[in-house]
Amino acid sequence: MKDYLLFADVSGDIERRYVEQGKINLVPMEFVIGGEVYRYTDDESGMDPVEFYNFVKNKEPMSTTQISPAKWAEFFEPYLASGQSVLCLCLSSGLSSSFNSACIAAEELNAKYPDARFVPVDSLRATGISGLIAERMIQNKDNGMTLDENCADICEFRHRTMACAYVDDLDCLKRGGRISRTVAFIGGLMDIKPLIQFNGDGTLSVWGKQRGYKKSIARMIEYYLEHADLSERHTVMITHANDENYANELASKVREANPNADVKIRILSPIIGVHLGPSAMVLGFVSK
Repeated sequence: MKDYLLFADVSGDIERRYVEQGKINLVPMEFVIGGEVYRYTDDESGMDPVEFYNFVKNKEPMSTTQISPAKWAEFFEPYLASGQSVLCLCLSSGLSSSFNSACIAAEELNAKYPDARFVPVDSLRATGISGLIAERMIQNKDNGMTLDENCADICEFRHRTMACAYVDDLDCLKRGGRISRTVAFIGGLMDIKPLIQFNGDGTLSVWGKQRGYKKSIARMIEYYLEHADLSERHTVMITHANDENYANELASKVREANPNADVKIRILSPIIGVHLGPSAMVLGFVSK
């Protein structure tokens, strides 16, 4: 079997140990705060996410940028030029055009280097749910799957991943066009928190609304119990916008509901945090 490398962009909130062990590599992404471009790498070479969430709490104007075809090609050409093939997990095409840009770059690079391949995969997900898919991708490679076998498996597995998210700050959803200005204003007055889910096509939708933090957490647990595969020990990923107290409380509730769950917690990628805002939390899991 010809060897290949695994990559994922930094929107995926992958466990750091996999990166440190050399199991998977990360593709940096950029975002804009107050007109200045910052780079997120998920290590010390880019902006620290704690610093990023201080900007978020201060309501600094911010946005994300796409990875262009030229940047994808520039990043991966050295690997293909040296004969190394790459399987890369990308942010959902329902949220970003980066995957489509990766496909354009792949067509160019694969024609230029016929002895190696760049294969981007649309995760149809983001944050910790992409982290679950990446974990599967790593295990598949460790178990001897070829690049094509691994690609086929995660393209099937991604549809078995689900997530629900709690959003505390409605202004961030308003800026991203997810809710209207009127809904954001009224929701803020009434302390209504929207609960978000991933759709099958990789887009987001509001699946519920709850007044207050405590009731929102209880509703997320109900969602988890309704949709999760509880028959086996699966990883459950909780990602948070630099609010470990909220995350630990949610983790405790998940363990109460399902003692068999392998709950992991990490900070939410700024690439997603731009849109979800402060105190947001995402609960990602494997579905039935």
